[in-house]
Amino acid sequence: MEGVERFKEYLRLGNYRGAFAEALSVRDPLRRVIMITEIVARSYREEFVPQLLDTLREVKSPVEGAVAESYVARAFYTLEMERDGEVHFQRALELVERISSPVAKAEVLSVIGRNLVLSGRYTDGLATFRRAFELIQSARAMYSEVVSNLVNLARRVEKSAEEIPNEITLDFYRLAREIYESIGFKLQAKEIESKIRTAKEVFKRGSLAVTELLEQGNVDRAVQMARFLPPAERAVAMLNVAYWLFVHDYPDLAKAVFNDAMEILLVGKFEPRESELEAVAYRFLRIGKLEEALIIAGLLKDGKRFSELVGEIAVAYARRGELEYARELAARISDILIRDKTLHIIAEVENKLSPITRTVEPGPSNSEMGGGGQTDVDREDRGVREEGSGS
Repeated sequence: MEGVERFKEYLRLGNYRGAFAEALSVRDPLRRVIMITEIVARSYREEFVPQLLDTLREVKSPVEGAVAESYVARAFYTLEMERDGEVHFQRALELVERISSPVAKAEVLSVIGRNLVLSGRYTDGLATFRRAFELIQSARAMYSEVVSNLVNLARRVEKSAEEIPNEITLDFYRLAREIYESIGFKLQAKEIESKIRTAKEVFKRGSLAVTELLEQGNVDRAVQMARFLPPAERAVAMLNVAYWLFVHDYPDLAKAVFNDAMEILLVGKFEPRESELEAVAYRFLRIGKLEEALIIAGLLKDGKRFSELVGEIAVAYARRGELEYARELAARISDILIRDKTLHIIAEVENKLSPITRTVEPGPSNSEMGGGGQTDVDREDRGVREEGSGS
């Protein structure tokens, strides 16, 4: 596996020190800045900042320096160190003024605009994107170069729109549509118009619109709509989409959507409603998706909810004949009454099973167990909640 792929895999697993080691092995300082920023954005850890700043000092040219400064600014905003972040955004914009080519300047501004959006500075990001658009339009460059740069800009604006959970996203979509229309990309402009209508409907009706689409079997539009919900609602809506996909026998797509939803929940700085997570977990439990139900259980902080849900999951594993794993889960239940009740039911199930049925493969590894403060495995290499809370 190549370095970049290892880096991505370490990030996916929440092994931030492994990802950091891969980043440090990269010779290009700008690329290193980008990679370390991504680690900070996922881990919320200040320990990576000194090396990030050291790497920033290795970047020399105004073009790469402006880009690098904007990534460092984003890292500071992730850590809620807005004053430091503002300093680096300002440095990025100062370096932009030293770039002579309007097209190159616009390209750098589009990257700065994207990092402003990811830092929660939506209005500033929109203004920066618009300035980039105006610069490219006025540039004396080959038509093919202008078109290429405008397409790249429109894509960044469109992608940024999908990161924004409020109605300012409509302004980003309108700008993206305007850019596509300026170069005669009518199909792309039409697709943006469709997204604008979708976003307006979600802002008007909320997650109910997503639920209704699922009931109608329109899963593609449901996934698209879920993007416009606030992060916590979006994650729960995506879990419901994954449930629907499992029920209708699309396991690969269901797993992908489930993983995307869990990533939002694990790295997000928000607290989803535990009652909603619990309800979704029981849906997965009812259709026999015990691993998914258990992963969601790991997000529950309420000890009673966690104990009751894990008790049900443990019994379900026992009924599959996975008795050892069922007992292991039961032993991790904090509520003594629920734990004893669960162990009693598991014993009854064991008595009913034939000797052959009892010899099945064990359930998932302990590392998939979390929540309720019950597990003592190394959380760092699993990317669970503690990684997302900056602990």
